Amino acid sequence: MGFLDNSGDIILDAVLTDLGRKRLAEGDFSITQFALGDDEINYTLYNPSHASGSAYYDLEIVQTPVLESFTNNTSTMKSRLITLTDNNLLYLPVIKEDNISDTNTERHSTDIFLVAVDQKTEKTGDFDDKANGIGKVVTTAAQRTGVLYGLSPATGTKYISLHQGIDNLNKPNSQPLSSALQEDSYVIQIDGRFGTIVNTEGVPLSEESQSQDDDGFIIYNVDLNGADEIVQPLNSTQGSPLEGSRGTQLGFKIKASDNLTDNVSYFDRFGFATTVESLSCKVIDTMVRVTGIKTGYSIDIPVRFIKDITS
Repeated sequence: MGFLDNSGDIILDAVLTDLGRKRLAEGDFSITQFALGDDEINYTLYNPSHASGSAYYDLEIVQTPVLESFTNNTSTMKSRLITLTDNNLLYLPVIKEDNISDTNTERHSTDIFLVAVDQKTEKTGDFDDKANGIGKVVTTAAQRTGVLYGLSPATGTKYISLHQGIDNLNKPNSQPLSSALQEDSYVIQIDGRFGTIVNTEGVPLSEESQSQDDDGFIIYNVDLNGADEIVQPLNSTQGSPLEGSRGTQLGFKIKASDNLTDNVSYFDRFGFATTVESLSCKVIDTMVRVTGIKTGYSIDIPVRFIKDITS
């Protein structure tokens, strides 16, 4: 991997992803759609006060080195360019973590969501004794903030919540978000080696909503008021981290894979040892990415799968 020097002529660097090469080898390669992104562009470099005139306002932007194309499709296109017909828009919607409307949606004190992969780490079942654990403060019988039950998500109260809409007081929540900007459908991506997405009741999502790519990532397509109940309307009266017009909200939990529940081989291969709540653990850090279909806005949620290894 390297940078492309585009200080002179504009360079087009295109490669096929792993899936594209696979389909090309099978004789089934056909481009039916494409997307453009601007992840590497810093628009604050635009300088309307440049002494040499308007031709130089965007000189620093167009000369910014960009990365060579990746073949790994999971590493590209976090921010997609979109076309909007309304030229009078002043604000575009975002997706933000909701840690305001429900105390069950806050991160752990380590500023990350922890997913306990077994009963010992959850502090449930045979391990629900008098000692405090990672997943529970036994003296109060309370599930710890920011710790999701990855073995038994249906029994836990903690989950991940996201709100979509305008984050600006100049577009107050009393004004409805236009249908062109309201996200009705989302894509959720998670590394399938480590876990899967379930709804807030702990129910696995329908097989029709998911697919798996060549890198082992599970891709879920979820819709407003769909059978999986992941996406719901976001009304103007409930608490929200958004300061402006509201669109929709997502709520989900994560179930740990059997690979993490039953042994430590994946932790040894992909993770590291650390201490959480004064207990020795093995952990794997990863991200869950959520992307809106209409606007292409995406958010990466930090997740740490954790296994208590104290004797």
